[in-house]
Amino acid sequence: MMELMRDVRHATRRLVRTPMFTLATVLTLALGIGANVAIFSIVNTVLLKPLPFFEADRLVGLWQTAPGVDIGDLNASLADYITYREESRTLADVALWNRAAVTITGLAQPERLDSLIATHRLLPLLGVQPTIGRPFSERDDQDGSPEVVMLSHGYWQRQFGGDTNVVGRLITVDGMRREIIGVLPKGFWFMDAPHDLVLPLRFNRANVRLAGYNNQAIGRLRPGVDIAGVNADVARMIRVAFGKFPPPQGMTLGMMEDARLAPKVRPLVDDLVGDLGKSLWVVTATIGIVLLIACANVANLLLVRTEGRAQEFAVRAAIGASRGRLARDVLAESLLLGLIGGAIGLGLAALGLRAAPGLAPARLPRLDLIGVDAATIVFTLVVSIAAGFMFGALPVLKWSRVRLSEALKAGGRGGTAGRDRNVTRNTLAVVQVALAVVLLIGSGLMLRTYQSMRRVQPGFTDPATLQTLRIAIPREVAADDASLMVAHQALVERLASLPGVSSAGLIDALPMGGGDSNDPIFASDHTYAADTIPALRRFIRAAPGTFEVLGTRVVAGREFAWTDIHAKRDVVLISENFAREYWGSAAAAIGKQIRSNPNDPWSQVVGVVADIRHDGVDRRAPSTVYWPLRDTRAASYMLRSARAGTGSFVAEIRRAVAEQSAGAPITQMRSMQEVYERSMARTALTLTLLGISGAMALLLAVVGIYALISYTVSQRTREIGIRMAIGAQQGSVQLMFVGYGLTWAGVGAAAGLVAAVPLSRLMSALLFEVKPLDPLTYAAVGVGLLVAAAMASYLPARRVTRIQPIEALRAE
Repeated sequence: MMELMRDVRHATRRLVRTPMFTLATVLTLALGIGANVAIFSIVNTVLLKPLPFFEADRLVGLWQTAPGVDIGDLNASLADYITYREESRTLADVALWNRAAVTITGLAQPERLDSLIATHRLLPLLGVQPTIGRPFSERDDQDGSPEVVMLSHGYWQRQFGGDTNVVGRLITVDGMRREIIGVLPKGFWFMDAPHDLVLPLRFNRANVRLAGYNNQAIGRLRPGVDIAGVNADVARMIRVAFGKFPPPQGMTLGMMEDARLAPKVRPLVDDLVGDLGKSLWVVTATIGIVLLIACANVANLLLVRTEGRAQEFAVRAAIGASRGRLARDVLAESLLLGLIGGAIGLGLAALGLRAAPGLAPARLPRLDLIGVDAATIVFTLVVSIAAGFMFGALPVLKWSRVRLSEALKAGGRGGTAGRDRNVTRNTLAVVQVALAVVLLIGSGLMLRTYQSMRRVQPGFTDPATLQTLRIAIPREVAADDASLMVAHQALVERLASLPGVSSAGLIDALPMGGGDSNDPIFASDHTYAADTIPALRRFIRAAPGTFEVLGTRVVAGREFAWTDIHAKRDVVLISENFAREYWGSAAAAIGKQIRSNPNDPWSQVVGVVADIRHDGVDRRAPSTVYWPLRDTRAASYMLRSARAGTGSFVAEIRRAVAEQSAGAPITQMRSMQEVYERSMARTALTLTLLGISGAMALLLAVVGIYALISYTVSQRTREIGIRMAIGAQQGSVQLMFVGYGLTWAGVGAAAGLVAAVPLSRLMSALLFEVKPLDPLTYAAVGVGLLVAAAMASYLPARRVTRIQPIEALRAE
């Protein structure tokens, strides 16, 4: 221990005596380590930390697939839930859940809140109990049971001031009085879904059919059961459910079997993370490369520094110091540099992670938990020590092979060892350039992807001038469907009359807003084989003016009229791709008849509208049916105005809503531009992180080339003097060094272009309308890197102009 402390003291003194070297090294390491610490904190929180529930590794999402109707992720039905509970051999517990927005009235101002709707076993399954009151009971799942509700801890504090006597009080939820029976624990969240209330998911078993696949099922595995086992069990239970429950009205059991339901059980954490892991792991790998470049850069600096101490080492060895003692001396210095760089990097990461809330549009789960914690500190310590050994080991290995007699010759210049060290420095520069090229190609591919997304026509125009908001008409304003539609029409017409508004409309689900409702469609002029089900199509409910305000072209026919709504006419609009699929053209679709269930009346196609990319610009536009908006209480209003997003315009909207529909809560006040940008947020996040890592890698690689040429010029001063003494021009000598730098940069660039090929293919899932081996990206990175290398080589090569031949010859 005493020897270790002595090594640390000596290393500290040496670093203090060389402040420029220490500063350059520490800053290089701080950038590399800090970037890795920041991305580790994000990955650890989002992907690696277990869910905060009892034995979370045994929790699974109970999904199915339906390849017969082209559905990759099918939610669960009540029939599935009942069957799982009664027939499963692998599940210890099962619950069903969903989300909904509800309107609270009678407390203060009307308020629209997010709620979690769940069967009574959800909280026990998660190992969660209310801090006040009781959880749901099995009776609460039954239709006709008393109306009850549980409060989140946050809403209890915000609305009721933490009153412990809140249990038993009544609140009005969607016009219905409900008794508060419990308050959930502080910090409880479920599947990253914000919720203020928890409502019981109620049903009447006698009315359950093989329909309504719009809930999510969660299960707890029995001990010793794996995913394969529960998948086999669910496959068996799908057949059991088909025997226990009738098909939907108007459909046959054969039609349900034609959907070819199959199990798709997965760990619950996968439901939370989704496909986000692909992007984060790619970013993690690229940030790791930045640290490797930083270590290569520092290793080169240490080689030069250690070479300057060659005679010192030789003298110490001559008087008895072992090679191990000298190696420990170098490693102590490198580890100290690594730890200092890590400490500063941790601080930089903590500052950077303060911007984590800005990642909200990318929908990162557990976003509010991202920060520096114990795991992050341990990771920083491990990375700092590993980096110190990594860049410190190379100088030790190189100098351990140098003979004492050679080290005593003028600092070790010339000879085999000197040439060997030059090769090492050149190799490190090549490695830095190659790794930088790999990162820059990844960044370039994501940039090209983002550009491709921006060029896609989403199906609506000028989103920045489209103000959107969600309004729920209270039952106190409109008790039935007829008065509800009158209220919607009056309100949209009132908003359309605001100064600067050119058009207004409403729809139940905004494009790119996350809505996803699908049902089969039958056409009257198509023939269907017995017991077959047609493919599912997207269902959206729209009101008159929807497509005018969106700027979506009516390709054929007309939009809805308010007379269609109030007279309950059986009319429908369809997307252009739906029309082409069924009838070959938009014009041919007008007058055709469709319906979603054999028991429903036929609806006539009165209009065909241009395709809209409802699921995001990177997804193809779904084949869509637009039904008349008739019984929808909460809808998204859209106003076209150059004033969209301004404070004065938002205030005028709120006043107009309060005057026209008193008590109607307003939520999701945002421009369509925000919705549009959010659909690309994860791509933008990946681009930003890769762009930062690529820029850091380029900077470090350029510094590496600069350092290589600077050192080469300093080591070849005598040669330069001789060349200039016999008539060489300064320009030709400068060109020689620039060529030297470009040669090694070219080798690195070529190696990087080859190494980038597998990475590009790994990134293919993240790309959009860009090939993994995009020639433009590869060419731009290769040429750009060489230009940067030429500049980095030229700057130190200019030093030749200040060298006097006589002085250069005397220096040697």
